[in-house]
Amino acid sequence: MSHTFKYQTIGSSKLPRPFIPLTLRYGNRSVKTKALVDSGADFCMFTGELLDILAPDIDLNTLEKVSLGGVGGAAAGYVTHIEIGVHTTFFSVPAVFSFEFSPDEFGGLAGQVGFFDTFKIQFDWTNREVHLI
Repeated sequence: MSHTFKYQTIGSSKLPRPFIPLTLRYGNRSVKTKALVDSGADFCMFTGELLDILAPDIDLNTLEKVSLGGVGGAAAGYVTHIEIGVHTTFFSVPAVFSFEFSPDEFGGLAGQVGFFDTFKIQFDWTNREVHLI
């Protein structure tokens, strides 16, 4: 199944980027968010606030703690397995949630492990689209 999404301009950036709508699911809870399809992100990463919605009673001490680094600096995160949905297609991924990562306009990054290894991804700059195949 393939999916095509138009690039979006979000926040103060004037440059359209490949943001896509995702549904995150953990147990019987789900939340909708937007994520940047980011070939430079090793993992799917989301704001800690989304983890609070999905698993309000989760004990962070039981989760693997990781240190993340990138262009935006360093941050601590917690790894747990969730399901990510693109339209009606859901798949299980290890996701990192960080309370130090809080973009104002979107909830996360769709990265290499769990996303790029699930889809063939084509960035079409000319038409400002991202294709998930």
